Amino acid sequence: MVLTEILTCVIAMLTLAPGWTDTTKSDLKVTLGSVSQTRSGFLTVTGPKERAQRKTGKHQDATLQFRYRGPSKRTSKLASGGFVRQIGLKMRTKNTCNLLYVMWRIEPVEEIVVTIKSNPGKSTHRDCGAGGYVAIARIPLKDFRVTATTNAAHRLRARIEQNGGSFSCIVDVDDQTIWTGQLDPKLIAPINGPVGFSTDNGSFIFKLFVSESQQKHRSTEP
Repeated sequence: MVLTEILTCVIAMLTLAPGWTDTTKSDLKVTLGSVSQTRSGFLTVTGPKERAQRKTGKHQDATLQFRYRGPSKRTSKLASGGFVRQIGLKMRTKNTCNLLYVMWRIEPVEEIVVTIKSNPGKSTHRDCGAGGYVAIARIPLKDFRVTATTNAAHRLRARIEQNGGSFSCIVDVDDQTIWTGQLDPKLIAPINGPVGFSTDNGSFIFKLFVSESQQKHRSTEP
């Protein structure tokens, strides 16, 4: 890591906004791939597939502050056979078969993709594979003139709100709300668990923050 990157990371650690909890490598259960951590506290991934979630907590509000550093040296396809380059949040992760994804997809089309994976009674990849995906939303980022391909830092925030038996999801990109939608209670209510992240075919440096408050996260860029 170059000196300027190290210094910027240190500043970010010192200016973490109140109300948000930073996720360290020791907080994570890595289920696929490899996750590293810099001395200044940023998480990094470089492989074709990385999956992890926090070991504890059922937070309904999370932010990924990340910088895309380019394609991974090796590439891998999804279990469905498709190719994507992406980073994103795993919300309400009951297990690998039951969770909500909010993904910043860089390729083949740059967009935010919201998906629920629902496989009642199943808990392992062997059980569910690529089954049970329910598409919720696709939000093209060109409409907001945002791209992760310029080596700049970005924020992806997702929060789930419950009002009685109704559930909604709000997605922010760089502190701007770009989508709000309803989630099917039959799909989302039975699943709950820790926040996590998922990456495919990219090198990323990032932080994962969780909060139960609705305040904005204002830390500096990686």
